[in-house]
Amino acid sequence: MLIRIYNELINILSFTRNLRKLRSKINFSIDVPEIIEEIPDSHPRGFIKEFKKRRTTIVETYLKITKSLDSTDYKERIHALQLLADHILYSRSLKMPLNAARVQLALMKQVIVKRNSKREQLELMKDFSESSFGHPRSIRKFLKKLDIIEVPETGEELSKLDMGWDYHVHDNASYGRKSSTQLIIDAFIKGISELTVAYNNLEREDAVKEVLDAGKILGIKVNIAIEFSAMTNGRQFHFMYILPEFSSKKKRFKRFLKERSDYFDAFIHELEENQKKRDQNIIYLIDRFNKEHLPEINKGYKPGTVYYLKPLSNILRDKHAEKKIRSRRLLGEYLYPRLKSVLEKRLLLLEAHNNLAETKPEQFARDEINNIKKRYSDLQREYKTIEPEKLRSRYFADNELIIAESAVSRLKEISELAAKAGGTIKFIQPLEHGLEAAINMILDNLHHVYATEIYNIYDSIETEDKDFINYSRFLRYLNDRDIEKLKSLLDDLNIKVKDAKLKKLVAHPPKTKIAPYIGSDATGRSTLVPGMGFVFSERLAKHQKKLFLKTHHILPAEVSDLMEGNISDGKNRIICLGKIKNREKKIPGNGEKEKAIGPLRAIEYINPSLKNLILILTGFIPAYFTVGIEYAILWFVITGSRNIFVDMISGNGFKPSEWSAKDINWSNLANSLFWTGFSVPILGFVKSQFDIIWQWDHSGSTYEFAKFFFINTANGMYLASHNYLRGFDKGTIRGNFFRSILAWPLSALFAPLGNALMLPSIVQAKFWSDFVASIIEGSGKYKNLIRQKEKVITSILPDLEEDDKESEILAVLDIVYLINENTRVKTVIKKQLLPPIPFRERLKYYIRFRKPHPKTSRYFHILNEWLSDRKKYDQICNYIIKNYNNEKSVYLLQMLSSGYRKSSNWINKISG
Repeated sequence: MLIRIYNELINILSFTRNLRKLRSKINFSIDVPEIIEEIPDSHPRGFIKEFKKRRTTIVETYLKITKSLDSTDYKERIHALQLLADHILYSRSLKMPLNAARVQLALMKQVIVKRNSKREQLELMKDFSESSFGHPRSIRKFLKKLDIIEVPETGEELSKLDMGWDYHVHDNASYGRKSSTQLIIDAFIKGISELTVAYNNLEREDAVKEVLDAGKILGIKVNIAIEFSAMTNGRQFHFMYILPEFSSKKKRFKRFLKERSDYFDAFIHELEENQKKRDQNIIYLIDRFNKEHLPEINKGYKPGTVYYLKPLSNILRDKHAEKKIRSRRLLGEYLYPRLKSVLEKRLLLLEAHNNLAETKPEQFARDEINNIKKRYSDLQREYKTIEPEKLRSRYFADNELIIAESAVSRLKEISELAAKAGGTIKFIQPLEHGLEAAINMILDNLHHVYATEIYNIYDSIETEDKDFINYSRFLRYLNDRDIEKLKSLLDDLNIKVKDAKLKKLVAHPPKTKIAPYIGSDATGRSTLVPGMGFVFSERLAKHQKKLFLKTHHILPAEVSDLMEGNISDGKNRIICLGKIKNREKKIPGNGEKEKAIGPLRAIEYINPSLKNLILILTGFIPAYFTVGIEYAILWFVITGSRNIFVDMISGNGFKPSEWSAKDINWSNLANSLFWTGFSVPILGFVKSQFDIIWQWDHSGSTYEFAKFFFINTANGMYLASHNYLRGFDKGTIRGNFFRSILAWPLSALFAPLGNALMLPSIVQAKFWSDFVASIIEGSGKYKNLIRQKEKVITSILPDLEEDDKESEILAVLDIVYLINENTRVKTVIKKQLLPPIPFRERLKYYIRFRKPHPKTSRYFHILNEWLSDRKKYDQICNYIIKNYNNEKSVYLLQMLSSGYRKSSNWINKISG
């Protein structure tokens, strides 16, 4: 009871009213995605932000992707992904934009996942707000919290960074749960540079086009592969035909399909036959489950009750199924939610019986009570441990009487086709028949297999790591043609291989080396093994390496060394980017005790206004007891004024009429006042100790210069220390240290004036330190603001040259909006519209006593035409009225009418 009251109190004191309202709006979109309003896509930093918060747009666009899983909607998903990419890539972060984008997308994904947890949702949305500022320390904090890697900030897309990879994954066109777009989004968040997406056939061309488009949008290299099985050495093995590299270019894929050979058509036909056989096997396994396993599961329960598991329907014809499962591998996932629901109801019933037996035992026989308790305990244990993979293994793993799914038996012909088309054949799931079978298959098909998986995460459920290690050693010795080590390995493993096979190896040229690969074989479903993605430990940032090595699954050193291409003595290990997902299942009716919100968590998410007030009051206390209330207030006025002045100037220049309270970073102001309060006793102590040490006259310029040297140096050291604790970058820390040093001569020179005003020395030092800081910080914030605006403007102006009128009109509206919103935008646009005149040319004009005539860019002429032609104005008005509702139309028309003439006059003015 006390914990509940405590948690309620903490929740009341946490978050802002606006954030709570925004959560309700987002949840309404989650619950009823049909209400999401479709409006033309303005730039994320353009006028659209007047209608929707950026985080709301991110959630809504992601919802469009997740809610439209039907293949016919892939263009809609791609359109939504492009909008999503536009919004996540235009955060305020200048130093870590790519990492900030990944963090923000991950946070808003979690907002959707945590739909039914009010506090967790609000925490995530508060985290989003903090991450929007792009502070490196904050971004790294969230990377750690979300358990995702930091990628280098080089200005390049992920595909160029050589970070994470996965050479074997699936989307929902084969075995996966997620659409191609969702798969690429997850890869982007994880920091994956390259993916190989595997399909059973190419009948779903739209899925391939979607994954290529999605990869291009988010900057991830995508390879396309076709999985097939073939009979060789008397067994059915699995292979992957990796199509020629498309580099995420859809046109190349279309050309490939158009120019494919007749035999490729036959190959595709055989793959389609494979699918028919897979479908037959699914029907067989479902029927077998209903006949043999279902009666045992339902033992003791009557048909027609909620405690009775209904027979599984033929999923290939189930109208209520979200997706037609086309693989035996997914049958556990099909059964899981149905069985889980039934077990929940059984648990509620048994708990009711158990409670009655405890309160009125006289109504039960002793054996009956013991039986109820045992059944309740057993059912709890079963409920907590059921997982899709375990269900598949228990009920659908029997291979007896199953039809062989391989119609592709000509591995030689397939490899020849691959060579002609530029693709390759890769041996996958190599250890499904054991190590010996895999080794003999490789030795017998050296000319037809160009690559092999040496580790498959999904297969590791049933295969020990030592087998993968020995397989990696085998491949290393094979590629090196080290016959002696190869023989020794085979002898140690007690694997018999004919000498003739080994002798042939010597004759094979080096080009027959088999490339090693690893793949997760991920479908987005497994709870027994890590999910998609791998990365070399040496590619991780230093501050993440130790943590990831400790908390993530690490592949054997032999596997890592073979993938790297040399022996690193286990230093450069391959780490799984995913973790084993534990589905937490609370026992129905047996609710766990409510846990108290931790104090650090409570403080982190306290209402910002309340938090700022507490910080300011806490900082004021030491200042008050050191210099008294008058000088403490003066001290805080100096610091507060400096912060406000810098924010105002950097935001809207030197025109007070354009200053706005929204430009003030209140959180930063409160933190500055908190830390400056503790600097008062520190500087006071330094001053008092200096007076004790100084043995000469306590007046004169020598005394003042020496005194302020120590005070300002101490102030600089304190500033650098708390800047480091607050996570500021090295440049800011150094700047704040040297600002105090720069303020030293000013403090000494103006000391007579300060002394005449009876100001304490530390207050004088504080004033001049903040005076210098206002110049340094103001210029720094100004430069950052200009860089942010340049990033926005340089992405909008090219839309003026688009072929479709909609893009042009939206670009004009955004520019008019931005010009009227912020003075600094004019500075940025002017640089883009009027390129700087080279020095030599300007010099020629000055020599002739003439004013240089500004050069105009092509964007200037296009924009000038839009802002000077009445017909163009009418086009924009018609577009607004047609595409926006009344409320938005009124706003846009007012913004256009007030800003149109102003923007036009400004352009004419700057052009001379």
